[in-house]
Amino acid sequence: MIDWLIELDHGITLALNAAHTPFLDSIMLILSAKKVWIPLYAVLAVLMFIPKWYGRKSPAFRHGSRIPLWLTGLAGVLAVLLCFGLTEQVTNLVKDWVARPRPGNDPLFQGLLHLPEGAGGGYGFFSAHASNTFGMAVVTALIFRRGWYSAGIITWAALISFSRIYLAKHFTTDVICGALAGALVAIVVYLLYRWILTLISKKYS
Repeated sequence: MIDWLIELDHGITLALNAAHTPFLDSIMLILSAKKVWIPLYAVLAVLMFIPKWYGRKSPAFRHGSRIPLWLTGLAGVLAVLLCFGLTEQVTNLVKDWVARPRPGNDPLFQGLLHLPEGAGGGYGFFSAHASNTFGMAVVTALIFRRGWYSAGIITWAALISFSRIYLAKHFTTDVICGALAGALVAIVVYLLYRWILTLISKKYS
């Protein structure tokens, strides 16, 4: 069973990487570039301080009449930063523990891969891009509670994660496990965020 899963993982990774074209290369390189998304992160930070942006099911909306706006926004920003810090640390710990080579550094795949971003260094399991982006996507989706936003930000995280397989920086399972880990961390951080807002709300009521 394990051998079959490994073969499937390798096969999907090779197939996606083999579908490369110059146009797709440029798109995937943009998606994978971390600095490209800094403006998005800045916009999300600003939106934390805009009451009308929160959906009616959001904890910030429910407690908004009792908590100062600056405090609500600060709680959201800190939740996102905490989520990012935790996903980054967990990813690094797991990478060092599992020590799985990236596809471009695996002897089995030498000469078989198209590597527009290079082979990459360090280990590949699991993907930091996937854990970080899914962590941010899920925690902000839970905080804002707007359906169209949730769909858009999850799609964004999925596209970035897909780019890591296409560029052969990660195997498919590296990305899937990274996404699941990021989502799990995001849920835990959101529960902490919601609990803290409840405590603050009681203080101001």
